Amino acid sequence: MSSLTPRHTRKAQLASSGLGSHFVSPRKARDKRKTQTYVELPGAETKRRRLLDAMERLLKPQHEESHPQLLAQAPPSDTVTTEHMDTDNLVVSEFHSDEQPSLEISVSPVKRRIVPDKSTNSLYKNWIALIPTLVDPVLRYFGRTQGKALENIHPVISACGKPSCTPKRTTMMCLFFDHVLSCTCSTLQQVLIHHGLFPTAPSQPRMAVSVDLLSFYRALFERSCDAINALASALKNHYSRRGYQMTDVQGEVIQDPFRRGLGYAVQWYDILQVEVERQVETVVQQHRDRIAEFQASSRVSNSPLPTQCAPLLVQRCPACFAGILHGRSTDEGGDIHVAMDGNFHHRHRRAAGDCPKFYDPTYFLPKTFVDTIGRHIDTQRKRPVRSHVPLVPDEAVDQCENAYEAADGKKQKAAMDSFDDTGIMALICRHDIPLFFANIDSPGEQQKYSVALLQHFFSLLPPEATVVALYDVGCVLARTLSKHEILPKSITSRLRFATTAMHAYGHEWACQLVYNPRICVGLGLSDGEGTERLWSRLVRLIGVERTSSRQRRLWLIDRQAVAIASEMRTDLGDWIKRRLRRGIKGQGSAAQDALDQCEVSIEELQAEWSQQRQSQLSIRAHAPAHLKKELDTVLALQADLDASDKALQTTRTMLEKDMASDDTLEALESLERGHDRLMNKVEALYSSLNVHDRFPELHGINLEFVRILLMARDLKMNVRKRAIASFFEWDKLDRAVGGAQQALGTKLHQQTRKAISKRQPALMTAIRKFNSYCERLDSLYDTSWGIPLP
Repeated sequence: MSSLTPRHTRKAQLASSGLGSHFVSPRKARDKRKTQTYVELPGAETKRRRLLDAMERLLKPQHEESHPQLLAQAPPSDTVTTEHMDTDNLVVSEFHSDEQPSLEISVSPVKRRIVPDKSTNSLYKNWIALIPTLVDPVLRYFGRTQGKALENIHPVISACGKPSCTPKRTTMMCLFFDHVLSCTCSTLQQVLIHHGLFPTAPSQPRMAVSVDLLSFYRALFERSCDAINALASALKNHYSRRGYQMTDVQGEVIQDPFRRGLGYAVQWYDILQVEVERQVETVVQQHRDRIAEFQASSRVSNSPLPTQCAPLLVQRCPACFAGILHGRSTDEGGDIHVAMDGNFHHRHRRAAGDCPKFYDPTYFLPKTFVDTIGRHIDTQRKRPVRSHVPLVPDEAVDQCENAYEAADGKKQKAAMDSFDDTGIMALICRHDIPLFFANIDSPGEQQKYSVALLQHFFSLLPPEATVVALYDVGCVLARTLSKHEILPKSITSRLRFATTAMHAYGHEWACQLVYNPRICVGLGLSDGEGTERLWSRLVRLIGVERTSSRQRRLWLIDRQAVAIASEMRTDLGDWIKRRLRRGIKGQGSAAQDALDQCEVSIEELQAEWSQQRQSQLSIRAHAPAHLKKELDTVLALQADLDASDKALQTTRTMLEKDMASDDTLEALESLERGHDRLMNKVEALYSSLNVHDRFPELHGINLEFVRILLMARDLKMNVRKRAIASFFEWDKLDRAVGGAQQALGTKLHQQTRKAISKRQPALMTAIRKFNSYCERLDSLYDTSWGIPLP
């Protein structure tokens, strides 16, 4: 519309953007003398100067660190190093005091540092060097205070009783007392540990946290995961209500006085506990080795030595790995059952950065080991496929592979430009106790993670131990290992795969006959779904992991896994009792009642089951899919030849009426002879399909009838899947309306009804098409064929 066109209609009026059509009134001309005259507000200049003075104080470089003190105390005069400061978000700004600041200062956004700098590396090195020196003091403190009342608080503490030592007085904010005496006999940090305090810095600390508070937080962490901010805020509110305020050297109240120091104390106190546990376990293992050597020397020379699993596995699940008898066949269930699964919710944002390495995970496999396995898999896949006898036809495994995302290692499940770690993969025992983790740093769930977990697991087992591994796509991984020499023969001969119980029913029936744990002999009640229960325990860490550093993320998951394993190992006896009562007794009696009611002998049922397995696992059971494609090619060629034959007959009729020359008729006869030769080749091509060999009952049956019969079979399977899905949706609505499940609500109920109505036309179209196929088959049917019509 031109700007000169008058806007007589309301539709032609100007409208602002937004929800719907919002009409605005025309602007009224204003007097420029009133709208463009500058008016100075009273007090604005004073406020501006006050803001500039505050900005100058903030940007002024400070050479001395302001030390937090209680409101009633004077600040210390000694200088403190900045090694204990949180350098993850430290930004240094330079400002010259002789320059007058103004409001026009442009502050460029500072990019967040994602790799540790020199000061951070120095801080972590000091902590790592300090931790081993605190092991003996903390052990003595626990030995002195374990099971006893807390000691009395003294205004001045010291750990030295020698009068010859020259004491060194340090003023420190410990929330209990303020003066610590150290000397050459023990360092300041050791004196603090001796009296139940943990420093917040590796050198020259000015704050210490109670060891009992850190121990309480450690127990709280096992239940609620990382809660540093909550604990720091709670301490601030607690002391504020009691009349204590933290102030700096200018006397201003510090808004967050405890978070940084408390975070360092929690992190490195946990590292101290790990070091204590490691040294204790080393001493215990040395005595175990001595006992084993003594038993071996006193044993009769001809008696075989018992083989045991590695002490690491025995410590994590004694019910699975403490035995000495191994070698049970995998067809009978194997010796050990484990489960694997990947989770892509435990991601890490690339922008969160990293910190220096301060912890060696006990559950995570090294990245170099996993990457080496990945390169080995890529190398083996480039080599020719070795001959093997598949347990399940490849057609069935292909359909399983296409149905599950876990089988597609190239499918991107996380944006790699935003996340550098996309998830974790776990290996657990049959008692749901975590054994090992693999950090996923690729877009999809590649097979290198599961293979690395299995290879590392087998390295800790006796050479004759057999294993059954339950995995969502165990059928796909089993076929890969049988086609390529990824794992050595010594491992694959002792390894059997199965699918997890919940995911098994999404696989093809032929796959379930071999890999379903509820059908496989010897697997009992092992369902492989313990990984899902493990993910539910780790769900509280998801939000914290994404914004923590990469090393801290691994530390959080690993320490939480240690707590979960310890709790489940303590509850192992009750877990077995519950399974025996609910599983063996309850399900066993129900199965026996079903056998008694069917009134069929066990031998007859086993014979029928064996015949069904043999029939469903045969290649012939999956041949219709390939046969249909081959028949479609032959029938398309047959249709083209029929059209050319019809054209030749029409041409001959026209030429005979017009009395064509002999040369024309001879050329026409040559074309007909070529057409006959092509028809013979089509018949030979159809014979080469070996339809009658694969399906003897189709011998002598019309080709068109066979094609429509196969199409009707595929369409019937499609109709069945759509109908079952529709039944489940309607059942969900009925249960919600009847009160058997949680109410859906009006909005969700309408959305479900709308989704059902959208899928209904496709289902009805498939049913009508199947009925048309049945009518076509009835018209082509010959009673002498002896084939039942659908």
